Amino acid sequence: MKTYKQFNQELNERVNLRPIIKGASNFFKKKPPRSIDPFFANKAVERGTMVRGFHGQSAKNIAQYKKTGVTPTVSGIRSDPMQRYKNNPATLDWIKRTGYKGSSTNQKMARPGIDAYFATATKEGKRQAGLYAKRGARYQNEKLKNILNPRKDKGEVMDVVVKKNSIRKSWKNLKTAGTETERIAKAQDIIPVVPGPSSRIAKYRLMQLKKTKHQNLSKKNNIA
Repeated sequence: MKTYKQFNQELNERVNLRPIIKGASNFFKKKPPRSIDPFFANKAVERGTMVRGFHGQSAKNIAQYKKTGVTPTVSGIRSDPMQRYKNNPATLDWIKRTGYKGSSTNQKMARPGIDAYFATATKEGKRQAGLYAKRGARYQNEKLKNILNPRKDKGEVMDVVVKKNSIRKSWKNLKTAGTETERIAKAQDIIPVVPGPSSRIAKYRLMQLKKTKHQNLSKKNNIA
């Protein structure tokens, strides 16, 4: 039989472990889906609350983004890009080519851990997103170069819709058609357009809209 001292000590140990167990459970908890069905994306664009765009990254990252949403950038205001990307040859090459220095004051830059980039829904925008896709693929392949991996990442561009009130212009001033298409928004407001389980609901709602429209036309014809 346990003494009161032993019982009290065991109880305290259990209480102290609770925050650790809770933190671990939150860490392993599956993230909720963060995407939108094309039907609802169209409706949001029609209402004017969202705009279309493109986001390019490695195929591996795009597959993850379609499940849990776009991740924020790790570089931007108050960060040293050369230090931040020292293990990413593809991005270091881009930094040297564009002359990107980072900034502590430029509010047109993305905020690390909050914002992300996307390109406008134009021909040039898709091309610019494709450049980011190639850069992301290069980084993935660089990481896997010492591993037996016959399937190389080729990068991918996905359709997104972005909340209009979250968008602002990029910091870049390279005067090229591609960089002119780049925009910044909160990462959580850049939503991948992915046909999913909700497509059935979307199809049902579309059929309901068509049915209602047909009924209204029939009523007008009957009145006439």
